[in-house]
Amino acid sequence: MFSTPSKVSALIRPLNTLRLARNQSTLVLVEHNNEKLNPVTLNAITAARALGGEVNCLVAGTSCGGVAKEVSSVEGISKVLVAEDAAFEGFMPEKLTPLLLASQDQFKFTHIIAGASAFSRGLLPRVAAQLDVSPISDIIGIKDSETFVRTIYAGNAIMTLKSMDPVKIVTVRTTAFEAAAVGDGAAAVED
Repeated sequence: MFSTPSKVSALIRPLNTLRLARNQSTLVLVEHNNEKLNPVTLNAITAARALGGEVNCLVAGTSCGGVAKEVSSVEGISKVLVAEDAAFEGFMPEKLTPLLLASQDQFKFTHIIAGASAFSRGLLPRVAAQLDVSPISDIIGIKDSETFVRTIYAGNAIMTLKSMDPVKIVTVRTTAFEAAAVGDGAAAVED
């Protein structure tokens, strides 16, 4: 029926995009100190909600049940995944990378997002390298689930980029997104 491979590719690409849009889900990496939620996470949650689809959060630490409860009360969160282990003490990227990769392998997220901080800048590029995708850093806007706005040249120019990677690894400039409100939601917490 189709005479050239390009016609087949032209048909399949939109179908794949529709499939991803229908099953889109985002994982927000929660930054905290085992006692209190870091506010950059609330900005990342706002960005994740702007993408659409299901928003899940990952809380990893040594005794972070209180943080997980606080995150579960943020409106728009579907599920909070909790990983408590002594190995996560100090939040070392070498210890957290396998956890994020296992979460991605199990749940097949389309986006992994964190607030731009020293913590996420150390962890997310490692995850992106393991997944063989390009990290997208310090976004200041979201046009759609594949198109992001970020600054370049020390903030002197603004760039719009479209990522065709199967998983988008994104850090969010916190000043560009409002902080999500705590206290309105009731997400499920899973250990």
